[in-house]
Amino acid sequence: MDTSTLLLDYIKKELLRGRNANLTVDTDLLGAGIVDSLGILQIVAFVDERLGRQIPDEDVTYENFHSVRALADYLAQS
Repeated sequence: MDTSTLLLDYIKKELLRGRNANLTVDTDLLGAGIVDSLGILQIVAFVDERLGRQIPDEDVTYENFHSVRALADYLAQS
């Protein structure tokens, strides 16, 4: 399973918790209110636990977290 799919599945199960949202890899997670500051921390913990990757505090930015695609691209480059 690729990173984007893992992230999409996690967000749908853990952050949306049954709310109906048309979530794609390009959905603006922050602008659409799908992810808030607590959600970002949960995603950071998921990435650390599931992917074994630590995200430094300075990399927790809008540019890296505004969509699943942006986060997957960040993870692929770092």
